[in-house]
Amino acid sequence: MSYPQLTDWLTQHAFGAYLSSLEQQFIRQKLAVLRFGTIMQCGFSQWQFKEVFAAESEYLVQNNHADANVAVVAENNFLPWAEQSVDTIIWPHGLDTLSAPDETIAEMARILVPGGHLILTGLNVKGYWRLFYQRGISISLHLLSASAAVKRMQRIGLFLEEGQFMGYGIPSCYGTNHHTIEYMGNRWWPHLAAIYGLVLVKRTIPLTLMPQNTNLILNPVSNMAMKGIELD
Repeated sequence: MSYPQLTDWLTQHAFGAYLSSLEQQFIRQKLAVLRFGTIMQCGFSQWQFKEVFAAESEYLVQNNHADANVAVVAENNFLPWAEQSVDTIIWPHGLDTLSAPDETIAEMARILVPGGHLILTGLNVKGYWRLFYQRGISISLHLLSASAAVKRMQRIGLFLEEGQFMGYGIPSCYGTNHHTIEYMGNRWWPHLAAIYGLVLVKRTIPLTLMPQNTNLILNPVSNMAMKGIELD
C-alpha cells in the first residue's frame, strides 16, 4: 500500500504508528520541563499536547491547511509571528520533506526568544527502516541524519541541548522484548534507529553598554578590541 503523505504513513502503517507513539512520548517528556510560556506546534495537528502545559501558558497549532485542531494557517518558511515572540516550538518531522530547509530554520530561529527551545523529530536517513518501509511512502522525502540536522541548526544559531534515537522494532515482532530492543538499540546501534528526537536552544550573546555608560573613556587596548561595535 502506498501512502501519499508522511502523516498517513505514521498513522496507518503499523511501523509508522509505532514510531508516532515513540515520538509523542519523547515530545511530552521534553515539554514537561518547558510547560510555561508561548508554545507553537508546526504541523501534525492530530498530535495534541495541550494537557502538558500550565493553565497560564498559550499553546497553539499552526499548519499549512486548516482542520479542527489548527489555530493558524501559514507556511513554515514565512511565519506570521513577531521576532522573539515564541518560547517553545514543536516541529515533528520538520526537515523530512524540505529540500532546502535553511530559510525555514531561520524563520524558526527568528521567532524564538533567546534561550527558547525547538523540539524536532525526524526520520533517520541512515536507519535500517528504509530497507523495508520507505517504498510505501510516495511523497518525496529529503532525509538527514541527526548529526547533519544538528549542523544545519547550529549555522542558524540553534544548538543541541539533548537528543535521543528511537525506533528499532515494532512490538508485534519482538513481543515482550520490545522495550529491551529499544534500550539495546539506543545503547549500541544508535545510528540504525528509524527516528531521532532533538531539543535545541537558541543562543544569543548580545553585548551592549547601558545608556549611562556610553560616555565612558575606554582603555586604548579595550577600544581596539571593541572596534566596530557601535555604542548607543
